Amino acid sequence: MNGNDDEKKSALQTAAAHLVELAASKQLVFLGDQAGISEHVSFVAQILPDLYQGGVRNLAWEFSNSRAQGELDELLSNDEWSERKCTDLFIDLLGVGFTYSEYADVLKAAWSLNRSLPSESSPFRVVGLGIPSYVEDPRLLEGRSAAELELRNWWMGGHYRDVTAFHMANTLTNEVIRQGQRALVWVSGERSTTRLVEWESGVPTVTVGNLLHRWMGEGVARAVFHGAIKDSSAAQRVEELVAASPEQPNDFGINLNLATLGNVGLSEIAGSISGIDSSLRLRDVADSYLWLGGVETWSPCKLLDDVVTEQNYEVLQARHQALEPRDEPWSRAELEEIRQEGQRQIAASWISLPTPEEETPKRNIFRRRRA
Repeated sequence: MNGNDDEKKSALQTAAAHLVELAASKQLVFLGDQAGISEHVSFVAQILPDLYQGGVRNLAWEFSNSRAQGELDELLSNDEWSERKCTDLFIDLLGVGFTYSEYADVLKAAWSLNRSLPSESSPFRVVGLGIPSYVEDPRLLEGRSAAELELRNWWMGGHYRDVTAFHMANTLTNEVIRQGQRALVWVSGERSTTRLVEWESGVPTVTVGNLLHRWMGEGVARAVFHGAIKDSSAAQRVEELVAASPEQPNDFGINLNLATLGNVGLSEIAGSISGIDSSLRLRDVADSYLWLGGVETWSPCKLLDDVVTEQNYEVLQARHQALEPRDEPWSRAELEEIRQEGQRQIAASWISLPTPEEETPKRNIFRRRRA
C-alpha cells in the first residue's frame, strides 16, 4: 500500500473519512458490496451524519422498492419511529426473503439524523432502487415458480438484469440528479461497475453504474468493499498486502490509482474497459477500495423479530407460494424456518479465499535402503 504523507490523497485514511470525501466530490458514488455482511451494513449506518455534513443528502439502495418511496419518506420524517412500517418495506421487497435487522438500523439511523436537524434543513433521504423482479400474482403462474428466469423476463418485458439497470438509472436521474444533489449509491458489487463492462456467456452486461458513467463521466465514481469484486485470488492478494503493511490498519479507504493495491491483478473477471479487452487490475475496475477486515472477520446480518404476523400471513404465504408452488399453503412456522434457513445461507454467497494446496511430502533420496 502507499502512504505518502506529502500528498493528502495518497495518505491512508479511515474507511469513513475516505468514502465521505469521495462522495462529497462526486455527484454519484457507487458503493459495491456483497449482501448481508453485518460489519459493512453497520458501517453505512454510522457514516450517514458525516455524509450529510459533507453535502451528500441521499443514500440510494436496492434494499427497498421504488414503488414504496412515499412510505419510506414518511417513515424517515415521522416524529415517532415505527418498527412495523420499517419491516413492511423489506417485506415488500422480497417477502420473507430479506428481513435483516442491520438494514433496518440504516433506516433508523437516517430517521435519527433527520430528527436531529433544524426544522428548516433539507432532510436526509434514502432512495429505494428496487423493482419487483418476478411475477407476484400466483394466479398468473399456472403452477410455475415466479423465480424462473424466462418467466421473469416475460413479466418485465426484457431481461430482468437489463430492465433493472435502466429502472435504477431512471430512478436516480429523477430523485437525485435532476435535483442537483449528490448520492451514495449502495448496490451489489455486480451492479456497481462503471468503466468496466463484464461479459456473461459471450454477451456484454449492462449495469446502472455503466449507464450513468457513460452519461456523466467523471461525475460518477466506484468504491468497493473488500470482497465485492468476486475474484478470490485478488482478494487473497489484498489480504496478504494488508497483513504486510507497516501501518497495520484496522480499516482504511484508499484511492486505487495512488496505491499498491491498485496493481493487484484480476484473473476471474472477464470484461473490457472503454471497449478494449486487456488484463485487468483493481485500479482498472474501481476508483476506491474500502477495508473493514478480512473475509474471515465477516459475520452475517441478524434476522428482524416479529416479521410473520397474523395480519400479514396471507400476503406472505401467497408471495412465497409464487416462488415455491405447492398444493397446500405454507404455514407460519414454515415461513419462519425459511427465513432462518436464508440467514444461515448468507455466508455461502460471499467470496471465499482460495484453499491452500497441501504440499506433497518430499521423499528423501538419500534414505538408506533396508538390508
